[in-house]
Amino acid sequence: MINGLSRALDIANGRRILLRGEGRAFCAGGDIKAQAQAIRNNDMAGPTEYFRDEYGFNAKLFHHASPYVSYLNGIVMGGGYGVSGHGSHLVACESTQFAMPEVKIGFFPDVGAVYHLARVQNELGTYMALTGNTVNAADMLHMGLAHGYVPAASFDALAEGLCTGAPDDVIASLHVAPGVDGLLRAHEDVIARCFAFDDALAIVDALKTDGSDFAVSTAADIEARSPTSVRVALSHIRAARNEGFDTVIARDFSLSQRFLGVPDFPEGVRAAVIDKDRNPRWNPRSLADFTQAQAGLYLNS
Repeated sequence: MINGLSRALDIANGRRILLRGEGRAFCAGGDIKAQAQAIRNNDMAGPTEYFRDEYGFNAKLFHHASPYVSYLNGIVMGGGYGVSGHGSHLVACESTQFAMPEVKIGFFPDVGAVYHLARVQNELGTYMALTGNTVNAADMLHMGLAHGYVPAASFDALAEGLCTGAPDDVIASLHVAPGVDGLLRAHEDVIARCFAFDDALAIVDALKTDGSDFAVSTAADIEARSPTSVRVALSHIRAARNEGFDTVIARDFSLSQRFLGVPDFPEGVRAAVIDKDRNPRWNPRSLADFTQAQAGLYLNS
């Protein structure tokens, strides 16, 4: 799929590209089960080639000049954001569900996503990176990660309009307010205050000190994720604040190679999609066992 999309960019020649998912997902990322199995078989060549192709496409899309409109119908997670989030226009709808859930499987938020998340107001992007939680279309619009909301019933009109009209004008003419509220706006003050720290354990402590139901449950979410992944995700997103996209995506690749040797990645995939027991055995087991300084070394390796 990634190579096919890359070829589409190569032959676009100024023509508009409209991307829509089939079924219940726009795109939920790559086959992590295959990647984890390859690691268990000590086959690092396959995952390395996959990540090189994937991140290479992410960079090509970021620098692509022609209109590239993604209609986010359904699940948009991980690599699904990589094939859409760097394009010129993202259009949400009533079925949009967005997440960067890598910390749940012992990996890190990749595909260049932290470049954008680091630029979202009030630490909402940091919340997304460290919790891996799912949000809706209203949240994407609030974060500035989607450029319009067009219900499924208006998709044909969107596609037809894009054949001749400017994407900004077409999307604006069909945009309506989402029918439901988002999660993040309601808790933005708590997120801004508690996620402002540069140490993941300090973020968890701040959430627990806040004491609200949302803050306490968010702290529990972070503590349930891979400590290595959470720590590295925070260091990665903080560094990305003042970096260009090419620097961020290059670090994604170097981190991906480092994580091929991190036991949490195959273990997280096992717990999530193989055995499905939802009980990963992280190593190290807690944030207290792996410091933010140690995580910083991953970025420089």
